[in-house]
Amino acid sequence: MLANRGDNDPGLVGAHLVEHGHELTLAIREESESWPDVRNFDLVVHLGSEWSVYAEDVRDPIRRERDLACRTVDAGIPVLGICFGAQLLAAALGGSVARGPRTELGWLPIEPCDDALEPGPWFQWHGDVFEPPSDARVLAVSDVGCQAFALGSALALQFHPEVTPDIVGRWAATDPVPLEQAGLDAATLVAITSAEQARVRPATARLVDEFLYGDVPTRGTR
Repeated sequence: MLANRGDNDPGLVGAHLVEHGHELTLAIREESESWPDVRNFDLVVHLGSEWSVYAEDVRDPIRRERDLACRTVDAGIPVLGICFGAQLLAAALGGSVARGPRTELGWLPIEPCDDALEPGPWFQWHGDVFEPPSDARVLAVSDVGCQAFALGSALALQFHPEVTPDIVGRWAATDPVPLEQAGLDAATLVAITSAEQARVRPATARLVDEFLYGDVPTRGTR
């Protein structure tokens, strides 16, 4: 799993993978010199980040992560991108990323394009949006932009299926400005996240299982 230093909790996604016998290995974005060889893994997960894919101050680590994503997909290894990870996959595989018209923050529904994904609500916290690659299969949208696509061995999710109350609480504490701008209260958002766990935990498990063992994504198109 690729993540930033200090923000590397895979939450419900990681817990489900461990329950099914997977051993998780963490690779820190800021320490690319120590990344293990991707060929030794049967799944790569790019977690979210406060970074923007187009940010100049982190251009070099983002370029290295994009290159790794391309190599992983070309090798046919399953790749799951979440929020920033989805945006990075879009940019790496031929799409684009830009600032969105507004921030999507909170528990919000998505509009599935077929039966591959559930409508949610899913947790959102992002200001950037992505245009998927032209040859990707779009799986879900919202009025702000694409919410999910599949291409080759990659699945990109703009929303956060992994979140727990602890994760949302940490994000709210370290980055309170978007909450204030959205008129949201951190304690209320954490309470809603707690209430959603009974529903979202099995929904996340189904999503991960469909990705790894079912029909999401459509493989072999890249």
